[in-house]
Amino acid sequence: MLAENNSVFVASMLDYPVPKNEAQRLAALHQLKLLDTPDDPVFDRVTRLVTRLLDIPTAIVTLIDADRQWIKSRVGFTTRETPRSVAFCSHTIAEGAPLVVEDARQDPRFSANPLVDCDNGIRFYAGIPLLTSEDYAIGSLCAMDTQPRYLHEDELSALKDLTAILNDEICLREHLTREQQRRAASQRELDALHKSLEEQIERRTRELNLVIEAAYDAYISVDDNHRVLDWNRAAAAMFGWTRQEALGQLLQALIFPHGVPEYDDTTTIEVNTCRRDGREMPVEVRVKSLCVEGKHRYSLFVHDIAERRQLEQLRDREAREDALTLLPNRRALDERLFDAMARARRLKQPLAVLFLDLDGFKAVNDEYGHAVGDELLREIGKRLRHSVRETDYVARWAGDEFVMVLEGMSPDAMQGLGEKLIHTIEAPIRVGELSLYVSTSIGVAIYRPVCEETAQELLKRADVTMYDAKHAGKAQVKIAQQE
Repeated sequence: MLAENNSVFVASMLDYPVPKNEAQRLAALHQLKLLDTPDDPVFDRVTRLVTRLLDIPTAIVTLIDADRQWIKSRVGFTTRETPRSVAFCSHTIAEGAPLVVEDARQDPRFSANPLVDCDNGIRFYAGIPLLTSEDYAIGSLCAMDTQPRYLHEDELSALKDLTAILNDEICLREHLTREQQRRAASQRELDALHKSLEEQIERRTRELNLVIEAAYDAYISVDDNHRVLDWNRAAAAMFGWTRQEALGQLLQALIFPHGVPEYDDTTTIEVNTCRRDGREMPVEVRVKSLCVEGKHRYSLFVHDIAERRQLEQLRDREAREDALTLLPNRRALDERLFDAMARARRLKQPLAVLFLDLDGFKAVNDEYGHAVGDELLREIGKRLRHSVRETDYVARWAGDEFVMVLEGMSPDAMQGLGEKLIHTIEAPIRVGELSLYVSTSIGVAIYRPVCEETAQELLKRADVTMYDAKHAGKAQVKIAQQE
């Protein structure tokens, strides 16, 4: 591995180029707050894909700081940071374009680099700049090998596409960071305003009303019985009730049909509210209480978080979805299988797990390239989804392996279903002008509620049985013996 000789770096006198916009670039990098952060599944997923798509041992995501190269994600590279002076990515961000070095020993820029001039040093490097929304190059996505090699055009395109995914993530984080800063600034302003109101509430009532009317968030003032005392413009726009219609009404009748949630000054709550037209809307509610002439009054500041919820749901879905086939991934399968086994025990029904491995897929990849192989995998995923019931579960395990979870099916039907799946996979697959042919070997493991078997043991049993099918001649179905 590349990093085995790099655990300690000696200060180097190597020169490296510095972008003309270095000050602005560093400011953009630090504002993202990505440096020295824990591993992130979004970045780690991309580096794993790089190693698989390019069949290369090492892939990293780097961030170039003032005097160091910090590594956000890595596969095949154990070091977390290096001096900037030895970083190939310093040249990538300076050029602002893809950098490919087929043999670093023959390149005068890198031949004396301590990462090159050593056993198992870097020979091949390909890096694509990571860009912010304002096109500041803050680092790169790169692939490395200890052997010289040539990067094909389709491989470079794949690397660019994966970099584009990371650039989109970076732009999203920029947006979220700016939004958090804006909200934090708004929060500070509102807190300062509220403190002033407690001290001068009578004298500054008019000023307070003007500020509240112009506020970005909805402002609702209620008494001890949750009857509306004030209702600003943002509240009217958010919930559909005018100020005149809302005044004097119970808060429950206007926006909390299931009852007003409990709240206090110390916590922020997230809750679903209801608009006048009946549509539900998730909001964040902050509450401040004050006492005026012995009577309690509560000020509710309500912020629409529908967009944030959608982003969170999107991120959650992406974390459980295979990027290539759009099938559930291994993480999602683990969760589904655990629940399915619990249902099987409760309903006392059998459960089948099918482990499928394609026969002949490597030959397709070797002959036609990874792009054709990817199209083939997408088509296989579609065929598998359409070959089983809507309630059945199809996931991509890894590479050319797929797993099916079938609930409530008779064990006697497994042989016939497996043979049907083999015929489905063996049908010709058209990719452009090509007709591709692959098959599949299937291992079946039946889970019975009386067994004390874990999800991982069940999957392992199906996996081992699949290899029995391969060794028996491929394109076969084997059913595991019951543990």
